[in-house]
Amino acid sequence: MNINIDPCKKSISQVIFYWCALAYLAILPISNTTALRNLLLFILVWVVVFFISFRRDRLEIELSTGVGQLPWALITWALFLCLFPLWAVQSGVAWHNLGGQWVQSILAWIVGIAAVLILGRHGPSLWVLAVASAFLVGVHLLLFVMAWSGILGSNVPADMSATAVWAALAHTLDFSSTSTSTWRWQPFPWGFRGLDPMHGNLGYTACQAIALFAVCFYLAWRDKIQARVWGAALGILLCFISILVANSRGAVLFGFFVLITTALISFYKLKNTGPSSAVPEKKIRGSTFNLAIFALFSLVVFAVAQSVKHDVRWHTMFDKVKIGLLTEHPLDFLCNGVSSEMESKIRQSFSDREPAYADDLISGLKNQDGGRILLMRAGLILVLENPRGLDGSRHSYQKLSEEKCGHPPVLQFSHSHQGWIDTALALGWLGALIFAWLMLHFLHSGWKNLKNPVLRPWAFALLLMSAFWILRGFADSVYREHYLQMQAFVLGYLYWRMKLLPEAPKETRG
Repeated sequence: MNINIDPCKKSISQVIFYWCALAYLAILPISNTTALRNLLLFILVWVVVFFISFRRDRLEIELSTGVGQLPWALITWALFLCLFPLWAVQSGVAWHNLGGQWVQSILAWIVGIAAVLILGRHGPSLWVLAVASAFLVGVHLLLFVMAWSGILGSNVPADMSATAVWAALAHTLDFSSTSTSTWRWQPFPWGFRGLDPMHGNLGYTACQAIALFAVCFYLAWRDKIQARVWGAALGILLCFISILVANSRGAVLFGFFVLITTALISFYKLKNTGPSSAVPEKKIRGSTFNLAIFALFSLVVFAVAQSVKHDVRWHTMFDKVKIGLLTEHPLDFLCNGVSSEMESKIRQSFSDREPAYADDLISGLKNQDGGRILLMRAGLILVLENPRGLDGSRHSYQKLSEEKCGHPPVLQFSHSHQGWIDTALALGWLGALIFAWLMLHFLHSGWKNLKNPVLRPWAFALLLMSAFWILRGFADSVYREHYLQMQAFVLGYLYWRMKLLPEAPKETRG
């Protein structure tokens, strides 16, 4: 886990690029940081332009070599995004969105690729990428401890602005004679989200960090390095604690998916592969490794059990999903809300339960699991009716549903909570297919290089990250705005690092 970055071996522009890239990755998932995010992206792009224009001889890898590794899927995706406004239904809006989220995502791809060309083997290791991805997790856990211990006062809301946090701290730590503040432990703050009102932002970056930490855990086990085993295990555990406290059920489920996938690949696909050629002197005993595995999974299972116990949404999730799948005419539901006939059927189907249970299920159709299923079903109908898409915006679902209803829907949502549906509605069938080709290309590249011991660290990370983002899109709208930049930067860096600089010095290995 020791990262030896010697600034003396790199130019000032390389050092600036390195730390701006890590800061960019760290703040990408945080709400209300758009200006800072754009500033960092602007700086990174200009450093890339500077190297290509004036310092091409200082690149760690020749530009032609890096460009030569561009996959056709990525080239096609970038060209499609640039040309889509020409045939979009709402061309003016499409041009506006091209200049916004889509160009920014293309620039994020460029930055991720350029990080390998500019920094070479001095670029971020898997461990550093994991820590940077977990920055929001660390902020959330710090605020969670402060809220639980009473430092932020009593009756702390689920989310607080930075201004509110500073005000609460000033009040609590004011020990003057005129202060009436008291400092005492509070009830466990289940559902506390910290600075970010969107628990999804926390969940996505936590799962990304879990995937990277999981690869670090595997590499540490493979190379028998005790400190890295415990460090990676601690990183995974802290990410799980964060998403469990925030009651992010999707993150919990996909976090388990990442861990289970890592375990299956490690014990079956990579069962007979040996350690790297450069194994450090300090090795981990088999009993220590088994203890780390047992401790990690025991604590995670215990934490999940506590979440299920305290979050009642788990108890009704399957019934809500069932109602969402069996309810007829999802578009009518979207346009007109829960009809009296629908409500009557639900109450009749669950007449053996308390009336409050049926009330909860009906409420869930409006903003929880049942409603999400109906939104997705309505979205599929809209996809089939709009093969060209609309305007490339994040509001395509809302616009098309309002047009279909003939009036503003009773249940207004800007997206369908399904990334592939939203992409198809924004960019058409062709856009969704090209993006799927791109993501599957990275998934396949990671999979086919797993058996190569030199490529394996980066291939394993690329495989897990691709699988996570592909599957996460089936449960939420994650192919938009800063999420596109998260995917582009990390996948681009992992892919080109695997292709161009697979090996890494011992001190910087994941």
